[in-house]
Amino acid sequence: MNLNLRSFETFPVDITMDVEADNIDLGVEGITFKDLINVKLTIQKVKEEYYCQGYVFVPIQAECSRCLTLFDSELTGELNFVVKPTESKAIIATDPAEEVIVLKDNQYIVELDELIREALLINVPMKSLCNVECKGICPNCGVNLNEETCDCKNKEMDDRWEGLKDLLE
Repeated sequence: MNLNLRSFETFPVDITMDVEADNIDLGVEGITFKDLINVKLTIQKVKEEYYCQGYVFVPIQAECSRCLTLFDSELTGELNFVVKPTESKAIIATDPAEEVIVLKDNQYIVELDELIREALLINVPMKSLCNVECKGICPNCGVNLNEETCDCKNKEMDDRWEGLKDLLE
């Protein structure tokens, strides 16, 4: 997805764009995009620099890391970057969270795919859960404990921990 900064006459400008999810690969197993990626940006121009802030939103289908069922969720991320032409001698971004994109001479088109990918990737949960109280699957018989109960006995406790068992009662 490209952002043409010359297409705007007045600033600040608020824009909303939709990106095909096929163009961006997160490289994360168990997560698939369900719809278009929605990008909202506010662009402010100061001298020759363009300050861009916004967010990315996409509905996803993820696999629960406890019970392995598929569930619907959403993934969001923040975009925060500065675009400046090479001949500009303006001040570079002071916020370390902002990425500075330097354009080649007389080019005002910014490729956003990698910025979108990074914004989403940083917000992918380490372990996706369908529910905070997900019980997972039984390690013995493989039954989804959210849907039914099983008659499996819990693994024998190590004798060294036996004294702590009384504290639970």
